[in-house]
Order: sequence, then structure tokens, then C-alpha cells
Amino acid sequence: MKSQRIAVAGGQGKIGKHIVEGLLEAKQRYSLELIIVLSRSEAPDITYAGNSAPVIAVDYTDQASLQGVLEQHEIDTVISTISGHTPDAFITSQENLLQAALNVPSFHRFAPSEFSIPSEQVADKIKLYKMKLPILHSLRRAKQERPTNSFEFSLLNCGMFMNYLGYGNTKPDGHKAHGYLARFPIIFDLSRRFADVPGDGERQIVYTHADDVGRFVAAATQLDVWEEYLDMAGEVATINEVLRMCEDVCGTKFNVKYNSREDILARMSSAPEKFMENFFMEGYLATIDGDSDAIRPNNLNKLVDVKPMGVREYLEKWWGN
Repeated sequence: MKSQRIAVAGGQGKIGKHIVEGLLEAKQRYSLELIIVLSRSEAPDITYAGNSAPVIAVDYTDQASLQGVLEQHEIDTVISTISGHTPDAFITSQENLLQAALNVPSFHRFAPSEFSIPSEQVADKIKLYKMKLPILHSLRRAKQERPTNSFEFSLLNCGMFMNYLGYGNTKPDGHKAHGYLARFPIIFDLSRRFADVPGDGERQIVYTHADDVGRFVAAATQLDVWEEYLDMAGEVATINEVLRMCEDVCGTKFNVKYNSREDILARMSSAPEKFMENFFMEGYLATIDGDSDAIRPNNLNKLVDVKPMGVREYLEKWWGN
């Protein structure tokens, strides 16, 4: 059953806002009845493409109040883009959101906060991703316990956000290259003409522009059936292939550092303030080991009519002359 009344949890910022805008852009095309945003804080409505989504302040520790909001708006689909700085808060927020939704008569679809590399593939390498696993167990249990076809869930993944390739560009509107995402480089720092490569650069990476993630998710809500995994991609390319595109568009060779496993381990530290640096290095290790490779390449691309931006197109927009 297609989605018509959708709640986006955490939809005020980062990838969540891109998804809200993707839904608002497609509201008339898909005859969506309602889009709401669940947030920990009050905020004005989100308006985009002539449509608006109210922002509703909720307490993710209060299951009953969450249920009340979802019931009031007769929500059938919940898309979680919740983030959390502590595993306990992240796990509890998503679990309470799911359990509240399961008690709402109109509800039948849930997408947990994935939107990256599939968490199950990399949780052994990337510690932060372990906190994404409990909700997957709860989702599978809920599907087993509910009558056939009355509940679906999907893990929506997009690989790496293409927007990080825009870091440091000097275009007059260069800030738009990042969308609502944080501004930092991953692997490629085009402003320095530098590439910090895990392994030999022959592993493939999935790149998707954040705006296209919103469009893919909006289109996915109109599928008659949700598969457990729906992977999207703007482009799948090896790191070396992306490097050659970067060099071609910038018109110069890059300074490239190819990192062995030993190089990466030497850059890691047990100091608490090095948490984020370690997170990226753990991602490098997962890349070297092939744990971040696309194992269901672009299956959502084949199910919906979305024409995503490719890497070269993005590079030419923000780095071309």
C-alpha cells in the first residue's frame, strides 16, 4: 500500500530536511495527503516548492505522546532521520517511535535512520553504527508478529553524500554545494587538490547527492511493496575513478596518499576527543575490507523514475570554470 500521510522524524536538518523537501516537491505528483516533521524543538513550518510541512515538537522518551501525535494525524508511514550523540538516546528514541507507531491503526511503514552505508555491513568495523542495529531487530520482530502485509519496513541507503566533494569550493553560492549537511571533506579535499585514499583506491564507493536522496525517498513511498533493503545511488565508482574525475575537472594532478591498514591504525587514538577522527578511520578500514561495497547495487534506482546527478556533473557544477 502506497504511503499518503508521512511523518519525518528529525526532519529539520541535515539529510532529514532534504527528505522533507523531496516529499514536498513531489506532494502533488504523488497526491500525498500530509507531510509532518517530528522534532525535539518547536520551529516554523518547512516550506518548499509551494507546499508546507508543520514541525511538531515531540518527546522521544514519551511513547504515549508520540502515539497521540501519530494518531491525531493518521500517519501511515514514519521515516526516521533521527541522530544522536549517545547510543542510548539514539536507540531509545527510535524504539519508542516504532512502538508508538505500531499502536496507531493507520500505520503500516517504517524506515529507520540509515541513509549511509548499510549499518549491518559495517557495524563490526565502525563502532558508531552498532547503535543502528537494535531497531533492525525490533523491526524484524514486529514484521513477524503482525499479520501478513500489514507492516513493512525498509532500510534506505545511499552510500556517501556527494555533497562532501564540494568542500572548499569558491563559487559565489558555494555554500549551496553542501545542502544542509556538515561541511568537511571525506577522502577528497578538492580545495587542497589532495586525496587521502583508503587502500589502493580500487574499492567502489556509492555516491548520492543529498537532494536526490530526498527524491528517491519520495518515490519509494509510492511503491506498492517495500523490500527490506532499498539502496539508491547517484553513481557507483572506484575511488581512483573519482580521483581521475576530480583531476580532470580541476585541470591538475592531485597529491595522493594511499593508506595501508597499518597507516590507518597508526592514525587512530584512544583519546575521547579523537572520536570523530577514529570514526572516519574505521570507515577507511571498512572500505579496505570491502564491507562498504554495494551488495545490492542501485535496486531502488531500478524501481523508481529518478534520474540522479552523477559525480562528474556535480564536480563540474562546483569546480568547473
